[in-house]
Amino acid sequence: MLWLYLGIGVVFGFLAALMAFLITWNEYQKHKFRGKRLFMEALRAGLFTFVVFLLLSLLIGFILTNFVILRYT
Repeated sequence: MLWLYLGIGVVFGFLAALMAFLITWNEYQKHKFRGKRLFMEALRAGLFTFVVFLLLSLLIGFILTNFVILRYT
């Protein structure tokens, strides 16, 4: 069951990371960042967002699997 939450985390984490990258890129261009520094700052924001979404998805999956979903046995 955790594989499902991992898959959801990867998909939505990727989308969130892409949006964070694009938003950061656009905002930092307004503040005169250029070249490699602009790319690295936007990439750092995107990677951080991906990791946060992935970890939150796994945590929620763990909680739902072990504590919320009633098991009928």
